[in-house]
Amino acid sequence: MAEKVLFNSDTYLEGHSDKITYQISNVKPKNITHIKMPLFEALVKYAKQDVTPFDVPGHKMGVQMTPFKMAVGDMTMQMDVNSMKELDLLSHPQSVIKEAQELAAKAYNADQAYFLVNGTTVGIQAMIMSVVGPNDTILVPRNCHKSVMNGLILSGAKPIFIQPEMDLAFGISHGISVERIIKGLDENPKAKALLVTYPTYFGSLNDLETICDIAHERGVVVIVDSAHGAHLPFMPGKMKDPMKAGADAVTYSMHKTGGSLTQSSLMVMQGDRISATKLQKVLNMLQSTSANYLLMSSIDAARSELAMYGKDRYKKLRPIVSEAIEAIEAFGDYEVLKADYIKDKFDQTYDWTKMVIRVNDIGLTGFEVYTIMKEEYGIQLELAEGYVVMAVISTADTRESIGRLVDALLDVRRRYKKASQHFDAHVMTCSINELACSPRDAFYADNEVVSIDDAIGRISADSIMIYPPGIPLIIPGEVISEAVVQHYHYYNETLGNVLTEEKMPHQIKVLKD
Repeated sequence: MAEKVLFNSDTYLEGHSDKITYQISNVKPKNITHIKMPLFEALVKYAKQDVTPFDVPGHKMGVQMTPFKMAVGDMTMQMDVNSMKELDLLSHPQSVIKEAQELAAKAYNADQAYFLVNGTTVGIQAMIMSVVGPNDTILVPRNCHKSVMNGLILSGAKPIFIQPEMDLAFGISHGISVERIIKGLDENPKAKALLVTYPTYFGSLNDLETICDIAHERGVVVIVDSAHGAHLPFMPGKMKDPMKAGADAVTYSMHKTGGSLTQSSLMVMQGDRISATKLQKVLNMLQSTSANYLLMSSIDAARSELAMYGKDRYKKLRPIVSEAIEAIEAFGDYEVLKADYIKDKFDQTYDWTKMVIRVNDIGLTGFEVYTIMKEEYGIQLELAEGYVVMAVISTADTRESIGRLVDALLDVRRRYKKASQHFDAHVMTCSINELACSPRDAFYADNEVVSIDDAIGRISADSIMIYPPGIPLIIPGEVISEAVVQHYHYYNETLGNVLTEEKMPHQIKVLKD
């Protein structure tokens, strides 16, 4: 006998309609100041003018009919233009970009804001290069993104890695604890900077306010990778955004949870611990001189939407997510990561827009569930790990979209459940490898290419990264362990998204002996 589906509008919501009677979009704007979108408005105005372009880009505002134009439409092509007086210049903003960045700074409780067109990667690298140089010490969580590792190569700084909190039940890592940060600062009194990932990829938020207070008392600058936290300043409740927690500089992936176009990000800063002049100078070194106006204007528009509607939309979305979790867990075979669990086990808070679901009690790995959900239900999850899958919730979601997710998960359980398994060998531990030399020294050292199976005990000159989430198994300068090689093979066989820098599979650059 088929089990009753719990969450679609014909079954689960029957008898619950008194609890869910709204549409997420039915909200009134807040903070009318943010209705202004100076860059977006200027770009639309320019696109609608009768301009005959003799500048770049070469598609000349899309005058030719091409397959690409047919797919994306006239306005997309007309808005893809070059820097000019009325549209301002990202490297030296004076008018509409300047005004748009000032509005973004207000929305994100910052003194300065910078639009990024090379993704959060360029913001993280700019923050690092603005606060540390060759041989300076910076404390870094070992579960940080690859862009941090590349920032270390560019800056020449020496990393001191801090082990994150490991969650063996879910097979994932959370934020670094206050205690481990204090220990790292005690053991490295000359450290100039501390990088914190907040929230982590899986949504945990450590006590950033206390961490900032401790670091600042010791003269240490705090920079924050908030790639997955662009929505935090607009969340109702107790989740604190990084600027209010006291961070000196933060980079947000606006495209991930803020609603802008992919590759568009935002960096903000406050106070005088970091030189705004130096930060802009470093950004100008790293960013394209042909900044894409579609990307920048999407940041401007996304900021307006979040500032005016974000809090109400998240407030109305929250009970829908809570009921979805209740439905997912109804049969006892799935477990969803929740704030109480994170608080009790790790003394951290939790971002409920990251729906992390432990699935191995139905006898499948997260990788298997991830594949089934896409191939059989048309649902694209954010990622899979050995134990879990993760769905990212945003204000673009509705009761219907979340209902489809829940229904599919319950149907997977009904169709595929088998004996429960525990997959200890397949949990990424974010273990700290031995650092034999600085990432920069390893990057520039003489090297050779070897089979990864023959690389155990050698010093890596490459990075091996699992994407998503973009956390490296090994970085230049670290000693390759047997565990690294085992994890490489497992993720390569199950996920397929193991990124290496060598053209041939199963090879890696190592330092010459």
